[in-house]
Amino acid sequence: MLFNIAGRDDRKKKRKGKDYSETKSSKRSSIKDGCGECAACLRAHDCGRNRSKKKHHERESDEYVESITHLQSTMPRHCCGPQCTHTARYGSKYCSDQCGLRLATARIYQVLPQRIQEWSLSSCVAEEKNRKQLEVVRAGLTRAQAALKALDKQHTELDELVQKAKNATILPTDEKEPDDETSMYCITCGHEIHSRTAVKHMEKCFVKYEAQASFGSRHRTRIDGQSMFCDYYNPVNGTYCKRLRVMCPEHFKDPKVSDTEVCGCPLVRDVFTPTGEFCRAPKKSCLKHYQWEKLRRAEIDMERVRQWLKLDELLDQQRHIRAAMSARAGVLGLMLHSTYNHEVMERITGKVNENGKPPS
Repeated sequence: MLFNIAGRDDRKKKRKGKDYSETKSSKRSSIKDGCGECAACLRAHDCGRNRSKKKHHERESDEYVESITHLQSTMPRHCCGPQCTHTARYGSKYCSDQCGLRLATARIYQVLPQRIQEWSLSSCVAEEKNRKQLEVVRAGLTRAQAALKALDKQHTELDELVQKAKNATILPTDEKEPDDETSMYCITCGHEIHSRTAVKHMEKCFVKYEAQASFGSRHRTRIDGQSMFCDYYNPVNGTYCKRLRVMCPEHFKDPKVSDTEVCGCPLVRDVFTPTGEFCRAPKKSCLKHYQWEKLRRAEIDMERVRQWLKLDELLDQQRHIRAAMSARAGVLGLMLHSTYNHEVMERITGKVNENGKPPS
């Protein structure tokens, strides 16, 4: 009998301990669900707010619902459209989309003329700055276009000079080449070379090392007129070569020079003054003007590339300036932004004249 009573007491203690653990765990879960900051949470009670933050689109939806709460009513509402006698839709101020568009149009016709008058009478500092910047950009565009025309003219003159040299004959000279035994080192490969053939060796050595690198783009060059880039398509990489056409050692080889071809390099006096004559020595053996035509064409093409890049930069600046000017005086900008100018409004109403004095 005593054994049974003791067993009952033990079972009651276990049951109480189990109930205590359940209540303790429920309290912990309620505390976990709370925010953990208010007094109710500190007293181990749930305040009703969840600590987990809502996502961005959920907050936006809640804000939208709060903004249209005053419109979501079962009571009939009158449509806000002009001269409309219908009932507004649930959650809207208008009975249809056409009523909303008519009201917006009426507001534009009512407010926009006054805003345009204010804009025309008051001077805008940003507008004046943009106009000055636009003038500078247009002057730069004019200079770049004139430089491109001058370079095209130089290219045409060079073609005419080369064609004239092809029709000329070799002029023999009695001058003997000096026996120069000096040597030097190549700046590309570092080998010791003879001074007489140094220019020819350095050119070939540079071409050899330049062919090992590649300059490519996935877009073909689109320039009106003569293209100055190689634009050779490589099907392995799917790119177009972007070297200068006349200087590309990988895809364009120098034409063979015949024994009767004249050098044709234009002669100058005092370094810069042209004489109107050209070299009549054989092109094959003239080391003084070695590949002068190739270098001259490369110089012209490099200047053309520089002018095209400058032209593209100026056009981009012009587009940004025009976009800023059009957005400043647009319908949306005039409707949303307005600065009340007391001097202009007094002049409009006739309270003062242009000198700032009351009219006599």
